Amino acid sequence: MGFTTEKLAANINHLMNQKGIANVTELAKQIRIPQPTMHRLLSGDVKEPKYALLKQIADFFKLSVQELVETDLLKTAGSQSIEPTKVGTLRFTEVPIIGGAQLGNGGHWTNMQYPVGFGDGYINWPTRDPDAYALRCTGDSMKPRIKDGEYVVIEPNHQFLPGDEVLVVTKDERAMVKTFLYERDGEVMVMSINEEHLPIRFSLSEIESIHYVAGIAKSSLRIDY
Repeated sequence: MGFTTEKLAANINHLMNQKGIANVTELAKQIRIPQPTMHRLLSGDVKEPKYALLKQIADFFKLSVQELVETDLLKTAGSQSIEPTKVGTLRFTEVPIIGGAQLGNGGHWTNMQYPVGFGDGYINWPTRDPDAYALRCTGDSMKPRIKDGEYVVIEPNHQFLPGDEVLVVTKDERAMVKTFLYERDGEVMVMSINEEHLPIRFSLSEIESIHYVAGIAKSSLRIDY
C-alpha cells in the first residue's frame, strides 16, 4: 500500500474517533501541533508532509509512521470485528459564514439569520456539529492566535471549558472572541491573549450566548456560494 493524503486523513479521523477527540483543534492541542498545520494536513493541502510531523502524530497514537500513512486503519479495524456503524467519521462540511466579529470589546456581528444562499460564503471544515457557523474576525486583541481577517469556526453544541476560546454575544449585540476563564456568582470572566487588552467581566444577565470556537481558518479557505 502506498501513501495518499486521503488515506492519511481517513486514518487520523479514525484514530480521533477511537480516542474520543471531537475536532481538529482538540487534536492539535493534545499533540502540540499548530491547529492551522493540522487542518491543512487533514484537508489535503499538504501533499508531502514532513517526516517529523508524521512521526509526532504517529507517536501520539502509538503507531509507526508506516502504519499511519500506508495502512487502511478503518479496514483493519473492520477485520477485527469492529462494527462500521459504530465508527464515526469527521466529515468536511460547508460551514456558512454568517457575518463578522470584533476581536476587541464593542464588536457587532451582522445578519445572524441570513436566508440560505445569501450569506458570505462558507468554510470547508471538519465538524460533527450540524449548527456550526463561521465568522470573519477584525481587530488585534487575539494576535498572534487569531489575525485580522481570519475566520473562526463556531460549534454552538460543543461544551467549553476554562482556557477554551469562545464567542461571547451580549444582549446588546456585541460579539467578541475571547478566552473563557470562569463562570462564578452570576458572572463570566473572559480575557484576550493580547496582554494590551484587559480582561472583561460580564453579568450572566448581559449575555445572549457563549459558543465554543472549534478552530481558526485562513481567509484562503473561504469559498463563495
